[in-house]
Order: sequence, then structure tokens, then C-alpha cells
Amino acid sequence: MASVVRLSEDDVLFIRRRMARMNIADIGAFGHIEPLDYGKFASAVSRHSTSGGGRYKYTSIPDIAANLFYGIAMGHSFENGNKRTALVSMLVFLDRNKTLLVDTAEDELYEMARRVAAHEIVQSPHDMHDADDECRAIAEWLSPRLRSLKLGDKALEFKELREILEAYGCTFESPNKNFIKIRRGQWVVKTGYPRQKFDVQVNEIKRIRKALRLDEVHGTDSASFYDLEKGVSRFVNQYRNLLRRLADL
Repeated sequence: MASVVRLSEDDVLFIRRRMARMNIADIGAFGHIEPLDYGKFASAVSRHSTSGGGRYKYTSIPDIAANLFYGIAMGHSFENGNKRTALVSMLVFLDRNKTLLVDTAEDELYEMARRVAAHEIVQSPHDMHDADDECRAIAEWLSPRLRSLKLGDKALEFKELREILEAYGCTFESPNKNFIKIRRGQWVVKTGYPRQKFDVQVNEIKRIRKALRLDEVHGTDSASFYDLEKGVSRFVNQYRNLLRRLADL
């Protein structure tokens, strides 16, 4: 089993700063971007990396993701936007570990976050439960909604791929019939453009990256291509409405 890539305090701070620059706080301002209490913040982030005797307490992707979300959302180490920061951090964690959140509507994510905030996530006849019980309930909610991504590249909506390529200085010509040309300096590649919204499959992304010299052979591996900043931007754009709704919790 491949080792799990966990988020550091610096990663979470980067995510929050990046979100703030994207004006995600249109409704319900973030307030101070930095933690109000760095000790409290460190404790919130470290929850998903809890260890003892040289062994991690949480080892499965759902358990780690659940504890990362819970630690940040319920740690209240930021003035505002804790749940929004927690959600994007969890999605970035999943992305870094080649795991996709599938078959989940925004309303379902919102309801999960609402139940966590209200301490209603545990479905139990007993009134007494603790943070570990709540994290287990989040992990159980996540498990059937997660799917492993086995390849270094992954299918993307054309809009998402365009954002990544533009960050590398690529330009796009106007579509011609069902095709569009992408340029990066002296290199050019033509790809299909059947409609405004469509998914670009893995093999086509590999071909485009190779043609534009953005592949591993030319110094840009998959980890670099799908880097943290682009991941944050992608998730914020995808879940913008949900993040605004979470501001009211």
C-alpha cells in the first residue's frame, strides 16, 4: 500500500490564504486569515496525523480525511471560515492521495457539514458521544463516496484542464468545428472540442502534456502538473456555492 500524503500546517495555511485571495468570503468574511491561536491551529491540523509508539492512529483514507475535516472545522482556530477551510483541505487531501469524491451532491456535503457542526452526525440512540465517535461517523459517510484514482493523470473537465494549462503559459485558439488548438511557445497540439462542457480523458491529457512538453520526460511530473495551488482553485470554483452556504453555519 502506498504511503498516505498528509497535509501539514503550512499546507492548510496555504489553502486558506489561497481561498481568501479568491474572494470566497463574499458572504461571511474570513476575518483574520491567520489563526487566532497557532497552538490551537496546530492541534486541529495534527488530529489527522495522531500517532503513538511510532504508528499512526488513523491509517485509512476515509478515517484520515474525516479527522482532518473535523479537526479544522471544529477546532475553531480561525476567526471565521473554519468549515470552508476544512472542506477544501479535505478535498485537497483526497486529491493528493489519488482519491475522488463521487456521486455526492452539494446539498449532501452541506448537510454533512451541518450535522457535524450541530453534533448530529452520530446516528445513535445514546445521547453521549465524543469526537472520535463523530469522526467515525464522518468516515462512514465518506467511505461509499470515495473511489481510488490509479493513474498519475486523471480525467478533467475541459475548463479545469484549460485553467491548468493557462497557468503554464498556454494559449487557446478559437474552436474550429470540433477541434481547438493549444499553443505553448513553439509547441502546438490540436484536441477535440465537441461542446463547451465535456470531460477530457486520461489518454488525451497524456497526449496533450507530451505535445506541449509538460510531461515527466520534460521535467513536469503529475504531482507538479496538478499542484496544490491549482487544486485549491479547482475545488473552490467547483464548490463556490457550497462554500458560500457554509458561511451561514
